[in-house]
Amino acid sequence: MADSATAGVITVRVGTTADIPAFRALGEAVVPPTYGPIDAAYAQRMLDEWWVPERFEASLAVNAHLVAQHEGRVVGMAAFGRLSRSHRDFPHVIGDREVMWKLYVHPDHHGHGIGSRLLAEVEAMVEGEELWLEVVDGNDQAFDFYRARGFREVERVTDREWPDDIWLRKTLAGAR
Repeated sequence: MADSATAGVITVRVGTTADIPAFRALGEAVVPPTYGPIDAAYAQRMLDEWWVPERFEASLAVNAHLVAQHEGRVVGMAAFGRLSRSHRDFPHVIGDREVMWKLYVHPDHHGHGIGSRLLAEVEAMVEGEELWLEVVDGNDQAFDFYRARGFREVERVTDREWPDDIWLRKTLAGAR
């Protein structure tokens, strides 16, 4: 018998500005348990800077967003786009790359394939031959998830104030 987190169908659709309140609620559910044990101040910074309506409005204008829904409720999301359209500076990067900026699943829905499904949808939509992403050093669950799906560590960016960013890259099927 399926538990309440898996009963029913998970649908994946394109995200819109109407989803912004649900994105914020998802952030409040995923950020503290994910990043709090690594660095509580960093977790709060993420919520304050990257999970606010203004940031989502700007991101929706230049990035693709996918939403996983269960019984009308947002239980996961992914966002990806070109590095050149990012709202952050990446002085260490030469050239452009397609980056998955977010892939999060509500903790009540972990282990049911939602993250894998969102990742597969993102990979199918990427126009280039590679998909990049960042993982915060210490986020072992995410690091293991991505490594198991073919991502490899390429570089580490050290910031003395915050945990390191680990850049991962995957060559996608069909790439030459």
